[in-house]
Amino acid sequence: MSVLAVLMMAIIAASPAAAQTESRSHIYIGAGLEKEFSKKLSAELDLQGRFGLTKKYQDFLITPKIEYSPIKFVSIGAEYRATLDHEDGESSEWTGRFGSWLKAKWSPSILKLEARLKYCNYTEDTEDRDGNLDNKQYLRTKFLVGVKLKDIKLTPYISYEWFYELNRNLVDKDRLIIGVKKKLNKRNSLSFEYMFEEKFNRGKTKKNINNNIFSLSYQYTFPYKPKESE
Repeated sequence: MSVLAVLMMAIIAASPAAAQTESRSHIYIGAGLEKEFSKKLSAELDLQGRFGLTKKYQDFLITPKIEYSPIKFVSIGAEYRATLDHEDGESSEWTGRFGSWLKAKWSPSILKLEARLKYCNYTEDTEDRDGNLDNKQYLRTKFLVGVKLKDIKLTPYISYEWFYELNRNLVDKDRLIIGVKKKLNKRNSLSFEYMFEEKFNRGKTKKNINNNIFSLSYQYTFPYKPKESE
């Protein structure tokens, strides 16, 4: 056997493509209430149900958030997400996760541009449904580009995000999102998204997972009304 053949076999054996990959499908349904206290400060309460179609489960999430913009184009925020996990045949349990972020937004002409760096810390030393510990810390980097079609109050967008796990010093997940937001009026909006999520560099299972997620969400906003003296 030639040296070249040996090298080729070694490369194939070490390739990530050789890992087992499982595809799953999910549906997310959500609703949110947002209150704008000023041009710089807002708070939000998000409710979401997540339902597995391939691997049967139901998750119910409650997420209060707050965001403040100290200067134009830049904001900071924090959230706490409580999740009730229920998988068929298993008992339900609550888990929690804290998150904080720094976001930059810019809207030249009809474009909508965003960049966000987010820190997430799972607060429970529990295992997820794939046998991997949830006590992880992440730095999540996300970029978004959208186009504001003002005549029809529609904003299609695309975003990409990757998850850097601080515990193991590696990237173990990424997300590509294609979505559209429809503003019904000043207070009401609807969003639809398709998300392709890849989980790799797994822990116990060593199995790569591709998630196909379809998401529909509604948001009601109490807009800020400045006083006449302002």
